[in-house]
Amino acid sequence: MLRTRVITAFALLFTLLGGLFYLPSLFWGWLTLGVIALGAWEWGALACFPGTGRWAYMAVTLLCGAAFFVLRIRVEEIYLLAIIFWLLVAIPWFARGWKVRNPALLAATGWVVLFPFWFALMDLHAMRPLLLLGLIAVVSVADIGAYFAGRAFGKHKLAPSVSPGKTWEGVAGGLLAVCAYGAAWKVFVATVGVPFPGFVLLLAMAALSVCGDLFESWLKRQAGVKDSGSFLPGHGGILDRIDGMTPALPLAAAYYIYGFPGL
Repeated sequence: MLRTRVITAFALLFTLLGGLFYLPSLFWGWLTLGVIALGAWEWGALACFPGTGRWAYMAVTLLCGAAFFVLRIRVEEIYLLAIIFWLLVAIPWFARGWKVRNPALLAATGWVVLFPFWFALMDLHAMRPLLLLGLIAVVSVADIGAYFAGRAFGKHKLAPSVSPGKTWEGVAGGLLAVCAYGAAWKVFVATVGVPFPGFVLLLAMAALSVCGDLFESWLKRQAGVKDSGSFLPGHGGILDRIDGMTPALPLAAAYYIYGFPGL
């Protein structure tokens, strides 16, 4: 199991780095749209769509994404919609344990989660691939810090009915790890050549990544599954790998597109 997990992790890293730095924006957009389509397939399972419904949902997602891409449609307000959703809808959703069964509502929710994330992947890549990598790393650093802090000090459950393994101590450890990562970014900015975006953005991304993780955990609990899928041996599904990034990267894209000085 560990060997499979490590092999998959290296394959993902190789694909990410190769796509980030060697694919032009056009091919990066199509590659990431494929990821979104697979995520839509898994979302259909979490929403308990029947087999034909899952295929249809994935196909419609792919076609809509292709239309956005080919017609060069960019709706910058989609990032504000995503932020509003995560703060005002998603958090109460899993915190209060809402059990939503309406297929149309669940389908729309999936698009609100997936499409802003995809747009952020494309927009941030167009700005600078190394910037996108640095922002993706924020979520990974927060996850790693939370894991080790939770194992070492975790006593107070964060959301026991949603994800029993997560603790407040783990969240604190993740935020501290992000602070250390941000400090390193700030110190070595001349070396990496990417301006430091500020601690407020990085910490906000880390906090929202926890919300994304908990939201997907609640949907999996409601659907009665352990993983969102099995596309990634040893790691589960696509949504299991991107759940923390789905709220965090749209926030980062909004920061750079709208420009929030002083953060």
